[in-house]
Amino acid sequence: MGDTGDTGKLRFALLGPLRAWYGDEEIDLGRPQQRALLAVLLDASGRAVAHGVLAEGIWGEGAAPTDPRKALQLLVYRLRSAFRPHLAESPIVRVGDGYALRAPGAWVDTAEWRRRVAEAHGGASPSAVRDVLRDARRLWAGEPLAGLPGPHAEAVRARLAEERLTVLEQRLELDAELGDRPDLTAEAAALCLEHPHRPRLVAVHMRALHRAGRTAEALAVYEDARASLPAEALSGPPATKGYGATKGPGAACAPGTAYTSCTAYAPGITNTPGTRHGPATRLAPATRLAPTTPAPGSPAGLQLRILRGDPTLLGDVADGPGEQDVPVWCAPEQLPAGIVDFTGREGAVDALAERLAGAGGRAVVVSALDGMGGVGKTTLAVHAARRAAGRFPDGQLFADLRGADRTPREPAAVLAEFLRALGVAAEDVPPGTAERSACYRSVLTGRRVLVVLDNAAEPEQVEPLLPGSADCAVLVTSRTRLPGLAGAHHLRVDPLPADEAVELFTRIAGPDRVAAEPGLVEEIVAACGRLPLAVRIAASRVAAGPGTGLAALAEGLRDERRLAALDDGERAVEATFALSYHRLTPEAARAFRFLSLPDAPDIALPCAAALLDRSEAEADELLEGLVDLNLLHSPGFGRYGYHDLVRAYARDRLAEEESGTERSAAAARLLDFCLATARHADTAARSVDPAERSLLDTPVTRAGRPLATGADAVRWMRDQAPVHAAAVALACEDPALPLAQAAELVDKMGSVVFERDRTTVIAGLAERIAGAAAARADRAPQALARYVRGTMLWHLNRYEESRTEITRAVALCEALAEDPDPAAGPATRVWAKALLTLAGNARVHGRHAEAAEHAGRAAEVFRELGVDRAEGSALGEFAFNAAHTGRLAEARRAAERGARLMSGTGPVSAATGRYYLARVLRLCGDPEGALAQATGAREEFTRLQVAVFEAAAGDLAARIHAECGRATLAAEAAEAALPPARKTSVALEAALLHTLGSALVSLGRPRRARACLQDAAELYARLGIADEEEAVRALLDTLPAP
Repeated sequence: MGDTGDTGKLRFALLGPLRAWYGDEEIDLGRPQQRALLAVLLDASGRAVAHGVLAEGIWGEGAAPTDPRKALQLLVYRLRSAFRPHLAESPIVRVGDGYALRAPGAWVDTAEWRRRVAEAHGGASPSAVRDVLRDARRLWAGEPLAGLPGPHAEAVRARLAEERLTVLEQRLELDAELGDRPDLTAEAAALCLEHPHRPRLVAVHMRALHRAGRTAEALAVYEDARASLPAEALSGPPATKGYGATKGPGAACAPGTAYTSCTAYAPGITNTPGTRHGPATRLAPATRLAPTTPAPGSPAGLQLRILRGDPTLLGDVADGPGEQDVPVWCAPEQLPAGIVDFTGREGAVDALAERLAGAGGRAVVVSALDGMGGVGKTTLAVHAARRAAGRFPDGQLFADLRGADRTPREPAAVLAEFLRALGVAAEDVPPGTAERSACYRSVLTGRRVLVVLDNAAEPEQVEPLLPGSADCAVLVTSRTRLPGLAGAHHLRVDPLPADEAVELFTRIAGPDRVAAEPGLVEEIVAACGRLPLAVRIAASRVAAGPGTGLAALAEGLRDERRLAALDDGERAVEATFALSYHRLTPEAARAFRFLSLPDAPDIALPCAAALLDRSEAEADELLEGLVDLNLLHSPGFGRYGYHDLVRAYARDRLAEEESGTERSAAAARLLDFCLATARHADTAARSVDPAERSLLDTPVTRAGRPLATGADAVRWMRDQAPVHAAAVALACEDPALPLAQAAELVDKMGSVVFERDRTTVIAGLAERIAGAAAARADRAPQALARYVRGTMLWHLNRYEESRTEITRAVALCEALAEDPDPAAGPATRVWAKALLTLAGNARVHGRHAEAAEHAGRAAEVFRELGVDRAEGSALGEFAFNAAHTGRLAEARRAAERGARLMSGTGPVSAATGRYYLARVLRLCGDPEGALAQATGAREEFTRLQVAVFEAAAGDLAARIHAECGRATLAAEAAEAALPPARKTSVALEAALLHTLGSALVSLGRPRRARACLQDAAELYARLGIADEEEAVRALLDTLPAP
């Protein structure tokens, strides 16, 4: 018997099977009726429960024993006996005509659950509230009082389930407000199917869909809900009180009260950042406005706000203590840092300020600044933009159009960056310039945004980047006047007046250095043409050390001007460059020259070190010295670039002072380093075996930069893409450089970082390599380049062009295989991979016999090479297509062998093998086996963050559920797979929308089904997949008219 009587050591759990502990030792509570008695007493929280109530709660009416009082006494005795080893006195005591459980200090999970929920009511921020609710969820171990008989246990189960569901609704509302859960649409959809009569879940589902860019579906969810819920349920406030009382205009945004959240919205705004611009934004034809003004967070209120384009539905929630305002969208702030020593230009600054203040009239304000290089156009534009930034609360966008470079930037690339900055997801950026420009104007409608376009080449480059909204304003800078820019106010930027040029020089060089010889300062700034760039460089030379006096500087400038023999502004700038350049050490001058070789905006230190053939420490010292002299600038840590005029001067020096052999050697070092590092990235990001990293067995001489993680690899390849492109361009221009390295580098650019908006750029680079290789009769890199281009065209859904390129790659590889000259070089891996891509292309268009033939040949080649992973992948493709031609036994054997081969080659490959096997098992009539493989593969892909296969496996699982008549599970699986599909594959997105729409038809949700199916049909039409489009439209024809 216990000797402490410490009931504070007791713990009871009702949120799952009823259990009890004394300290860490579990108490055996005995038979189910004893447990049922304890459950009644625990639920009474120390209050006495009469005999009759206990009997009814345990046995119910008509089921009690002949003598319920005696039966209860026996149950109490046995229950007391269970506690006797731990407590001197039983916690179950007799009180009047009944019993009570008196255990001061005991812990009960239901009490703890309610305590934590109450704690969440006072949360300081939405995320803090959500954290508390998530933590409270961990108390649940399953169905409350699982397995206990009796009416009381049933009643407690129902009550606790309702409490749990209500709190779950509140947590989901916070998820929707915070907008940081891409899987919210899937969870909300599943709960709506399970609990179709709960309007709060409908509201969460609508908001999650709208925030994911699936606006038509969000509105269709509302229309379907109207068929099963009364109008007052869809329009009224929630039954439960929310969290975090607030004050002020944001009072209605109390986190957790979605029906009363965000009462403010911007009338007339019809386009919001982050909204998908494509099929999903088409409004459902059946959509109707609610007849009365509903609560803003109710389903009817959300419908109204969506139709009015309320931007707060896509904004972030204030997440700090104190009063909370209406959620706002996070505006981009892209303006470069201002210059602390900005000098003069007061008239120009005032004129620009007046123009920018006029934004909001009848047309967008466009101010175009023109002037020679080095005159300070960019500095003036940024200074004026920063002063006016407060007038444009929705953001400031900035882009260097590189109009003076060899290859100015394409408007399409700039638009993609702007759209992402404005909240449009990368996967939702349209493909072409015209489509992106239209999307850009739509997103900016009703917003006050300032756009700065620096260094424009011509009006045609600028026009697609102009907003359509009169609330926006644009500043453009260009070397030349842009007369074709309609409606623009033109401002000529001239050299600084003499006094302002002297003032700028004095600020940089220091007043003590110039005070003694003011006349020389005037001569120096005159020799600099009073151009801010030249003045800044000359003054930096004086400020750099005591060895450069004003007299020596002035004399040097006189000499350089005499050599130039011209007195125009550009020669003045060049004279200043020359003076600084000629005083560099030989090593610094060499670095200054060679860094101009790649045509990229800037270059990272490791790449620069390889280019210069120096260690990173040595290169860093050289480049930082050039930054100190204003001959380079550093836009970020470890990155270096030129002003375009300085770059042009450096290239002139490079051409005149370095031989072609030296230039080729430097370019070769850069290309070699980039490829070596890209191979490390491939290994880190995709777990590729080092032996498989080179498709052409291309040698490299440099170790490259080690990359520890997949995230590091992706970041490096994304950040260095301009330098990689520049290295590829050098290889195409210089016959001394190996095109095989360039082709492999482009292959890595596409495989390590797969993003839809990068595929066009990579396809263009591959096309350039293929052309250069054809001109040099270099078939191996041409084959690889055409394979890469064909693969990129495949991802762009340009299937026929892809097929043409891949077919050419296969032909080149076959010719190389038959060439007796060993110098021709092997391309066997390229050949096999190209055959596999041809198989996938044929499969998409239903040519399964052709696909099986290509995949079978690829498998044979990979088998000869001894590459298990690739052979397994090819067998999986072969098996799927063979099954479609009726060769089921052969297909199953191939799929099982492929899965075995891939199981030992890394987690991604193992999961891929399971996915391939699942596809074939489904076709072979084994749905449950297929589902087990598909589910396991999807879970592994989710863990490994392989989005495209996560979506594919989810689509397969959804189809299997649908074919087995499990429409609810099919819809849930399709919902969960849609977010990763949108990031990676239009074809998968279309397939999942088709599956989801079909499941919703079966579940009696015709309006949302129509929205999904219409989107699927439009995507299939865009892809040119006629059979699938026809099947979807046939299903649409069966639905009732909207």
